[in-house]
Amino acid sequence: MPNVLILGGSGYVGLALAQSLLRAGTYAVWGTARSSDKAKLLLMNEVVPVEIDITNPNELSKLILDNAINVVVDASSVYEKSGKILDGVIQAATARERALTKDNIVGPKLGFVYCSGAWVHGSQKTRINDLLPPASVYSQDKPATAVAWRPAHEQAILAARDMLNVAILRPHTIYGRGSWVWSTWWGVIAEAAKSGSAAPIQIPADKETRSGTIHVDDVAAGFHAAIDRIDGQLGSWPIFDLVAETVSVVEITENVRELYGVKAPLEYTGAQGNVFFEALGLV
Repeated sequence: MPNVLILGGSGYVGLALAQSLLRAGTYAVWGTARSSDKAKLLLMNEVVPVEIDITNPNELSKLILDNAINVVVDASSVYEKSGKILDGVIQAATARERALTKDNIVGPKLGFVYCSGAWVHGSQKTRINDLLPPASVYSQDKPATAVAWRPAHEQAILAARDMLNVAILRPHTIYGRGSWVWSTWWGVIAEAAKSGSAAPIQIPADKETRSGTIHVDDVAAGFHAAIDRIDGQLGSWPIFDLVAETVSVVEITENVRELYGVKAPLEYTGAQGNVFFEALGLV
């Protein structure tokens, strides 16, 4: 039974993935938590809770080695500090290989699955091709400002394939259960419903926006499938975009307005310089 460590295990994607792996009955799962309450949540879901600084390579490497972890999943939200996580995983893989080599033993590589995101593609008018590296000469657009650092991190992960079995998954905008992201668009409509205001409601997106969407359970299924195949069964380019459908911002917000019974008109004001609104509003 392989041991899987989920960094961000108590988070939105991490917990859904942990539940999927445990339901299969073929994995033991560890998960990191940022607080004692989050650790209790993991225990309630039969996940072994761990509280460490995941951006400390030495702490992370020790955790991997001490618990004989076979696959590490980075579903954390440390953003530009993600390189520290990769350093810790490589450090553990190097130490494990060195120890085995000393005894003339060949063992499997440590697996590493990274949760990236579709925002690295920027805004594209044609179908996205996940076989073309973002932020390269072949890209049709530049990555969203908020994740401009991420293509370089993806390349660093790919460059570590001599030491690690890797997979990179890029979910589009996730919905289902506790997702807060979509309230960026419909939260202002809910507030107008409470206040009864008849003033135009400003939606921080361009009217042409069509957002790629996917349910959190489908994201978990995608990561689960990658973990099942991490040992050399993902092909030579182990990067996959995860999307179910694209939905118009107008379709979403107009339906929300109707559900709330709000009569005020909607105005689509664009990102207004906010990097998060820009990313969420990619066409």
